Amino acid sequence: MNIILGLIGDAERVMITSHENPDGDAIGSMLALGLGIEQTGKEVVYYNKDGVPETLRFLPHSERVVNSLDAVEGTFDLVFAVDCTGTDRAGSEFEDFLKTGRCGKVVIMDHHQTNNSSADFHLLDPHSSSTGIIVYSVLKRLPVEITRDIADNIYTTIIGDTGSFRYSNTNPDTFRVAAELVECGADPARISEALFENEPLRKLKLISLALPTLEVSGDNKLASVYVDKGMFDLSGARREDTEGIVNIPRSIKGVEVAVFFREEAGNDHSLWKVSFRSKGQVDVAKIAESFGGGGHYRAAGCSLAGDLGEVKKRIFESLREVLP
Repeated sequence: MNIILGLIGDAERVMITSHENPDGDAIGSMLALGLGIEQTGKEVVYYNKDGVPETLRFLPHSERVVNSLDAVEGTFDLVFAVDCTGTDRAGSEFEDFLKTGRCGKVVIMDHHQTNNSSADFHLLDPHSSSTGIIVYSVLKRLPVEITRDIADNIYTTIIGDTGSFRYSNTNPDTFRVAAELVECGADPARISEALFENEPLRKLKLISLALPTLEVSGDNKLASVYVDKGMFDLSGARREDTEGIVNIPRSIKGVEVAVFFREEAGNDHSLWKVSFRSKGQVDVAKIAESFGGGGHYRAAGCSLAGDLGEVKKRIFESLREVLP
């Protein structure tokens, strides 16, 4: 922590990025950290490969996030990759940018259970409910004000990653930080409405196509759904619209592990993004790691190439080995 605070103090230009296909924790953490650093007189550039999802554009200053580094000029003294298990999670363009010699020290700030040593420094806390809470701990140690804009962004990271305080990663510190953020001006009702009552119609159409793919194992402990390229075409949905679909099979009584398969666009051969959710008896981070991915004990992901039947077979076989 002290080293990173020193790096912030010495820097003049800072870049902040987060993982591709970003969620509320990724975007909220980026913006909150940058807005705080800007108060100390630094210049900040915000970058995300996929830009800001439509449902998160209510976040203060989200319009400042760029989705290309082509027009970004000059050098950076300090680069943050937030909510990332490694710098590769920010995408190939960012990885290439790091090799240009235009970046100083690189810091990963993250709360995932799995992480690789792809940066100069790491600020990690797997016990934090969201990366936003780690950002908050940094900002509290800087000479900055936790403004309403910062509070809204960090509160959004908490609500998104705890499922509105429903998931097992919710702890006493989660509530303490949330209360402080509300005191600083965060608006729980407005944020919740923006996150959960503002879905585009195309997402509902996509869900209607995904539901018939529901499969539940004979013992009712494993359930899955999938979305392929054809469903995206029929519904007009985007990749960002798949956020939360994995929770549909997870909500079934008796299901211990839910899996969501999403076919990735723009590939000559099928590539499937696999998302896991566990109710607690299975460490899905270990399953994801075995396929080159990672994440949390109860929420993780990986990517696999091949046709859907082959991919499902490999995933289900691994899960059946560890299901109680």
